[in-house]
Amino acid sequence: MGRVTLHIAAATLVVGLAGCGKYPEPEGAWHQLRPGETVWRVAKNYGTSVKRIVRSNRIDDVREVQAGTRLWIPGGTPPRGTGSGTPAAIRSVWREAGPSRDKARADARKNGKLEFRWPVEGRLTSRFGRRWGRNHEGLDLAAKPGTPVRAAESGRVIYSARLGAYGNAVIVRHSENYSTVYAHNRKLLAKKGAWVDKGDRIAEVGSTGRSTGPHLHFEVRRGKSPQDPMLYLP
Repeated sequence: MGRVTLHIAAATLVVGLAGCGKYPEPEGAWHQLRPGETVWRVAKNYGTSVKRIVRSNRIDDVREVQAGTRLWIPGGTPPRGTGSGTPAAIRSVWREAGPSRDKARADARKNGKLEFRWPVEGRLTSRFGRRWGRNHEGLDLAAKPGTPVRAAESGRVIYSARLGAYGNAVIVRHSENYSTVYAHNRKLLAKKGAWVDKGDRIAEVGSTGRSTGPHLHFEVRRGKSPQDPMLYLP
């Protein structure tokens, strides 16, 4: 195809990813095009081909894809980069809002065996793992604003307020040292300190904090370590 030299600043967007439906190649990663970055360069960094990116994103002309566009990179290996690690805001919650050891034991007895459920009815748009040179520590589930967000398991709410880039967030502590994080909500329904049962409404989908559209960012953590939620969901 040749090297693309078009300056992205002068380009125009020819395709939007929202509402495109299912992609032909489900395995891959999301990448947001940066200023000055080309589809050719992205393909090289991820070890895939321009042709596969074009097909998966229904692009008519790679020279007209604008900076800021989210691209699905099929079958590519995310490039190495410096991960962000656990955000400071999340770390502070565990330091300051975590239940005492006795409280955790009592909640564990009440909770019993963990069996996580999907927290929202939505479309999976981003998985756990490397994304844009950083660690994406959960799942993104696109849904309409106001869609109910439900507790993935029973537990104690240890945080329910604004949380930096997470926007309006709820964090629920479960037994066995597990926690779940629900971010970018437009409305918070569960209050800090409350006990919630699995399936209870705890928030409503929104686009607060660092968000490009209405969706739920969902994390599963054991202690402070993020886990791949797909390993725990049915």
